[in-house]
Amino acid sequence: TLAAEGIVDRNPEGKIDVVRRRALIRRWTTDYAFAETNSAVAFYLAPRGIDRTLPRLAELSMEVAMTGSSGARLLLPAGRTSVVPLRLLSLYAADPPAVAQELGLIETEPRSANVVIARPQDPDILNDGKSSADVGVAPTPLVLADMLTLPGRSDAEAEQLFDSLAATDPAWST
Repeated sequence: TLAAEGIVDRNPEGKIDVVRRRALIRRWTTDYAFAETNSAVAFYLAPRGIDRTLPRLAELSMEVAMTGSSGARLLLPAGRTSVVPLRLLSLYAADPPAVAQELGLIETEPRSANVVIARPQDPDILNDGKSSADVGVAPTPLVLADMLTLPGRSDAEAEQLFDSLAATDPAWST
């Protein structure tokens, strides 16, 4: 299917030679959605705002991994600012209610939330890549897929990250 859609190219032996990563992520999001694929997804309100919640992530007693717009900011090159302000802090955690309680978040409806926490489909996400602030970041392809499927999704932010990745790796160009 991916070869027929032009997302991958195969050599005469049938091995994959080329992967068009941007197209692959977009194709993946036709079958994937943050709120449907992951379990224990809950929406919260950080009463003092996201800016006051972000620094507290490094102090949590449990591991979290940022994803979506908040994770993308950590994947952008140093000194690069996101094209839009952060409106939704998106996290993965093994125990979302415990993280919410430790951060002092209030459960709310998705349309009024400024924080969303999910138990990841793959728990290894929580053990991968740490940023400079000792807060985990989900794998880059997952961050992009989440940005494209979270409520209030930000195509502009996803395009910015795609373009930043393409600047150093042509596989992200298409």
